[in-house]
Amino acid sequence: MRLERALLTTGLAVPVLYFSALIGAASTWPGYSHVTQYASELGSAAALHPWLFNVPLVACGTAATLAAAGVFLASKRLGGRAVLSFLAGLALFSWGVAMIMGGLFPLPDPLHTGFGLGRALPLAPLFLWLSLAARPAPQLKVLLAAAFGLSIAFLIVIKLDVGGLHLMARSNVGLWQRAYSLTTIPWIGVAAWMLKKEAA
Repeated sequence: MRLERALLTTGLAVPVLYFSALIGAASTWPGYSHVTQYASELGSAAALHPWLFNVPLVACGTAATLAAAGVFLASKRLGGRAVLSFLAGLALFSWGVAMIMGGLFPLPDPLHTGFGLGRALPLAPLFLWLSLAARPAPQLKVLLAAAFGLSIAFLIVIKLDVGGLHLMARSNVGLWQRAYSLTTIPWIGVAAWMLKKEAA
């Protein structure tokens, strides 16, 4: 129980570390645009202080990998289905590994993308919701459903460009990336807090 709560506590740090890195690193780069530039550019050689982004990014990824174990343990102990609980943890763990690689291998290193492991994150709230489907936890389930639905909607529009809408362009790529991050990252901290309460 104590280990489970400690692991979930690391989940609270995930959104704090990520957005602190984003805002803090950008504040040291005069002229940097959150609208037109990728977040990863803050850790590249073009940045004045790339470590301000890369170090917290590695810490964020590490926290996510630890939180993944907490999510798995908490979900199982709350009566969640073992396979689905494992898949939820695995999706979060995969994203954590991608973040670690993103910080250790800044742009333009091809390893920066972490082999695409980060794309598994939107599945984490879905698997966690399915795992806890039989348990009455309405607030947590609403959070998980919203996180999954919004993140998938962004992926469909941005990554898959369904219908040839071409909504994301170089002139607004940063804005879309931030919006996507807001749908895929904050829920981790909130869900970890809710799971800690459920497990109390």
